[in-house]
Amino acid sequence: MPFSFLKRNRTSQASTRFPPFAVDMHAHILPLLDNGPQSLEESVALIQEMASQGLRKIIATPHIMGEFYENSIENIRNSRNRLRSELIRKCISVEIDMAAEYYLDVSLVHMLEQGQPLLAIQDTYLLLETSIVGRPSFLYEAIELIQKRNLVPVLAHPERYHYLQQNFDLVIDLHRRGVLFQLNLNSWQSNHLATRQLAERLTTEGLVSFVGSNTHNQREWSHIKDSIHSTVFARLVEKGLLNSHLL
Repeated sequence: MPFSFLKRNRTSQASTRFPPFAVDMHAHILPLLDNGPQSLEESVALIQEMASQGLRKIIATPHIMGEFYENSIENIRNSRNRLRSELIRKCISVEIDMAAEYYLDVSLVHMLEQGQPLLAIQDTYLLLETSIVGRPSFLYEAIELIQKRNLVPVLAHPERYHYLQQNFDLVIDLHRRGVLFQLNLNSWQSNHLATRQLAERLTTEGLVSFVGSNTHNQREWSHIKDSIHSTVFARLVEKGLLNSHLL
């Protein structure tokens, strides 16, 4: 049975003057910060490809992950500003904003408890990822801490997490607690059956608030971009996404 009572009234992007995928709110486009582009030139080439598909704004979300990706607001801002300058120099018209994709571990919980500054999308949405396999023991604690900061937790690519693939009741519980879900753009074409199935169910139930490419390079983007023109993406747009509200 569809959980229609959980669906929010959202303005469909189909009725706006923007392209269906005008804002990518989850992309690894900043050079030399994580597993994204390894040079400024690679970043520019990737963004040129993305802009050619109608993207008007890309929100860079480099990983912040304990001791593995020790990015800071300062080095993310510096990288973003350098990239912006290069895009202006090359007359590439696409807006580059910045946030981060936070890995939910004890270091993030500590940052939340200590009230440390965080890079949220438009100072509102905090993008999170977790372990693929197991649910973090402090998942609910982290959600409450985020909300106490007047931020909205957004779970990146929930369709990939084994613990959600095996327990849709937990998906519903997280949604009821105010967690929004960001689906990866080509997840419904994944080679992994459980990922495809959960992506389809999230779409059917109207539980997807954002779609992001989660792209890291041109090769990935070449496999992702055709999803913009798929029937599944059209259904997501029809049900209502929040991406265009980030323009």
